[in-house]
Amino acid sequence: MPVPAEELYDQHADDFDAHTALEELPEEFNALLESFVDGLTGPDVLDAGCGPGRDTEYFHTCGLDPVGIDFARGMVEYARAHRPGQYLEMDIRNLAFESDQFDGLWCPATIFFVPTEEMETALNEFARVLRPSGVARIGFKLGEGPVEVEKWGATTMEYHVSEEQARALLDAAGFRVESVSVNTVSPERTFANFYCQRADSA
Repeated sequence: MPVPAEELYDQHADDFDAHTALEELPEEFNALLESFVDGLTGPDVLDAGCGPGRDTEYFHTCGLDPVGIDFARGMVEYARAHRPGQYLEMDIRNLAFESDQFDGLWCPATIFFVPTEEMETALNEFARVLRPSGVARIGFKLGEGPVEVEKWGATTMEYHVSEEQARALLDAAGFRVESVSVNTVSPERTFANFYCQRADSA
């Protein structure tokens, strides 16, 4: 039976961190990270699904004021112990922040762990906490529906959507898509990262 993603990742923060260093990731990912920082108009960044804190640390080294959140307690505890910055255990479907709090929202690889019918709830929360002048980078996995994925000797669920579905979800949540970057890592792993602003931004 599949294990909820937060329970699986809770147990493997050190291994995940060891195999996902920025210098080992595709150049395309690092380019997305750099362009996101370049597009910010202020220092307040929410790293939604921060894992062991890799990207939160990067934002910190850029002179920003990031907050990393993750639903997996083990990831948050690991990040607090090994990386600078503020880390909180939190569900992206229920963000404990004030509205219009962040200049940037970074979520390249988390929303596909949320069931498709609940993605709009998370995206509504993203739009709520982002300032009208802010920017967001939100990543989906492309495909058709729920998929069982094996990691660390167990299985968990991912929820893949088409690029058209992702655009519709973002639109319904009040985002305006500025651009999308599609990157196929393997036949089973195609990412679509959307660069967005709130639709009510100038």
